[in-house]
Amino acid sequence: MINIEDIQTEQFKSDNHAIYKQLFTTWYEPLCYYAFSILHNMDESEDIVQKMFCKLWDQRKETNIKTSIKSYLYRTVHNSCINKLKQTKIRAEHNQLYTYSKSEAVINSDNNVEYSELQQQISRAIEKLPPKCREVFELSRLQQLSYAEIAEKLDISFNTVENHIAKALKLLRIDLKEFLAILLIFAVLK
Repeated sequence: MINIEDIQTEQFKSDNHAIYKQLFTTWYEPLCYYAFSILHNMDESEDIVQKMFCKLWDQRKETNIKTSIKSYLYRTVHNSCINKLKQTKIRAEHNQLYTYSKSEAVINSDNNVEYSELQQQISRAIEKLPPKCREVFELSRLQQLSYAEIAEKLDISFNTVENHIAKALKLLRIDLKEFLAILLIFAVLK
């Protein structure tokens, strides 16, 4: 058995599966609990730790660890959790904006844009999305399915769901940019 504290960065870079397996076996569970202490969601915590270990193995030759491997693993998981929280906050803001656009009549005094016109623009913009992207977006925003539920339902990876949603939001922002300013103004005034 390899003493995990004696592992050097060079040993890890040497394609030694036993070292990687020992790292995974030793640190997977504690890192999941650490991620859970930040995210308060065990599925997301496990996902982050699994992705970190996969990325660590895939990029082991390029990875330059200047601290202990333990510190590096915890810092990587910490940063991933913080990024996940930021993504969740942004997604919630987008959902709020999208929900607001569907539930409130929006009238701009300068352009007299009414809710029905805005709704038509949103529907047209959604229809212009690539088919798979549109399907994932509608499952997320209209049917309120979680990314994990969408991934399972469509038999695609969680990352693919995230990528489709990010692409849909980007395309919708571009397509609806003149209307987003109006929505933001009314959201602030409300």
